[in-house]
Amino acid sequence: MKYWWVSHGRNYETAIHEGTLWSCPDPQGDPDGTRELIKELRKGDVVFNYFGPYVRAVSVVLERWQDSPRPEGYEKHPDEPNMGWLVRTHPLAENLQLHRERAADITGTEEPETDEPKPFNAAGKPQQRYISPLSAEEGQELLAEAGVTAPQSSATSLRGLPGSAWGADEPDKKTLTTIRLEQAHLRKNLLRGRLTAPCAICGEQFPARLLIAGHIKPRPDSTDEERLDFEHNAMLTCALGCDALYEWGYIVVDAKGRIKAGQPAETPRIEEAVEALVGRNCTAFDEGTAESFAENKRLMMEHQP
Repeated sequence: MKYWWVSHGRNYETAIHEGTLWSCPDPQGDPDGTRELIKELRKGDVVFNYFGPYVRAVSVVLERWQDSPRPEGYEKHPDEPNMGWLVRTHPLAENLQLHRERAADITGTEEPETDEPKPFNAAGKPQQRYISPLSAEEGQELLAEAGVTAPQSSATSLRGLPGSAWGADEPDKKTLTTIRLEQAHLRKNLLRGRLTAPCAICGEQFPARLLIAGHIKPRPDSTDEERLDFEHNAMLTCALGCDALYEWGYIVVDAKGRIKAGQPAETPRIEEAVEALVGRNCTAFDEGTAESFAENKRLMMEHQP
């Protein structure tokens, strides 16, 4: 996961309502290359939406950029082309009032001798720039200051995002119903009537009520057929921690079925939980599930900071 600062103009309401970020080539040239930074945004990245004098929203990126004409509501500046690059987002929080002075304290200011783009100039004023990268420390401190919790593997997990952002155009109620049906189907076929069963990650035996039938590959990246394929894309994980660690990408399974560290752990407790599992064999790994585990590992490692 990476963090980004986006300075909006009068298109702020449109950008938040439509869930879009858009930029295009600079007709006068782009000496610092910041316009094309939009192409570096990836699914799961966090965006701080600034419209003076406040950070007014925090969004999560749903998918990487695509070529697109200028969206309605994005004003055209002289000589700018109408074709550019579009990134789709979803708001995690709106109606915030994190003042730019506090934001500048957290992010620091751009110094003339450095090439690193920053949201604020040496005088602490907002740059005339659309997108600026933030460090993980800056992003996490801004989230804390704004009182917003962002999921660690935002766009690859069901947790932390509303149903409308789960990778389908279905309304929340229908999506939740579909997920419950999938869960019931997977549980039935994975448990096979057993009252207890082992967790595929830690290997410990648990009662059925403490086991979660989950997809090996993230649900948004699975086809309808794959979501019901209990033989190739599902496993039982315990609710005492293994399910969350795998779902958020803190642990992944390698090509030999061994558990490896994935996303960086932010706290000692998470690091300790991951270390206790690293090197174990995942009992759900076999020829049939290997491809799903490999795809999950690829997707999770894409979001490494």
